[in-house]
Amino acid sequence: MASDEHGSPGGAPPPFEAEGPESEWKERLPRPERIARTMSAFANGVGGKIWVGVRDDGAVIGVADAAETAGELRRIASDLVAPSPALRVKTVRFARVALVVAEVGASEVRPVLAPGRDGRLAPFVRDGSSTRPAPRAIQRVWSRGASRVSLDARERRLLREIRLRAQDGTSGPDLKELARASRVGQRAARRALVQLQASGLVAERTAGHFGLTPEGHSRARRR
Repeated sequence: MASDEHGSPGGAPPPFEAEGPESEWKERLPRPERIARTMSAFANGVGGKIWVGVRDDGAVIGVADAAETAGELRRIASDLVAPSPALRVKTVRFARVALVVAEVGASEVRPVLAPGRDGRLAPFVRDGSSTRPAPRAIQRVWSRGASRVSLDARERRLLREIRLRAQDGTSGPDLKELARASRVGQRAARRALVQLQASGLVAERTAGHFGLTPEGHSRARRR
């Protein structure tokens, strides 16, 4: 029977999304602290899924003991993440093997903490398909509540355009591209970006290129 590059019979699409702000692939469970940091990042953002049994190249290899893997994921969420996030763990059969997926819900109480490299509890966020410590600017937004930041139509349009263009694996759009896509002048776009950065919704990933913070990603998804 024919199989695609993921090892699925008949070319059936895999059940998991590409790695990014809301999805993480693991061939097997790494150290518990690393999984805890990913859970913290998802809970501090818009939620996300950890798929165990998928290699970095997207190949499906499955897990040897789905029940044991699921139990370990629940233990990590309970023992190492504070406050413990909403977690749903299930086993998915695909390409004749078992995958385990842990779906982490977005937390209403932030920050959600996990052990850092120094062992101290700290908040984490997603940046594309990576997990990193939460910048102080984002922590300040949490302290005052980013949902209370009022955005005008131009700023909301810029958020949507950044979300569309800051795909995983790219440096994100620059000012010129954003101004053209949003149909505003570069000066007006620059002023809007300053406001969005001050609100903790947009961050400069590399020189002159912009991406969304977890709060910005959440706001950009709203209608």
